[in-house]
Amino acid sequence: MTPERIVLIRASFTTLQPRMEEFSGRFYARLFERNPELRPLFRGDLEKQSRALAGMIELIVKMLDMQDKLVPLIHYLGDRHAAAKVRPEHYAMFGDALMWTLEQMLEGEFTPDVRRAWQQAYSFMADNMS
Repeated sequence: MTPERIVLIRASFTTLQPRMEEFSGRFYARLFERNPELRPLFRGDLEKQSRALAGMIELIVKMLDMQDKLVPLIHYLGDRHAAAKVRPEHYAMFGDALMWTLEQMLEGEFTPDVRRAWQQAYSFMADNMS
């Protein structure tokens, strides 16, 4: 990730941060609307899962420029997701829901450059989780 893309992600995340509960709700609604077969993977409390998602996004955004520390965290997340029966082919579905939610929440701030920055960050994560 270039420093410029990290700046774009962090700036857009600052806009999202006060609305992360709404963000998580929209994300999961979109994910399950488009991919109902994924709903059984989330047997627990979806509110708790939403808070975990928000916290993890915040942590990853903060660590984007510390890849030596970020990669082991992503590997750990990948192991946890694999244990929950999330398969590598599911990552594209999650990525699509993430990009849609970012676009909805950021509206005009979700420029092509911001989109590319988030896509690169998500691709990096998905590649290192599987």
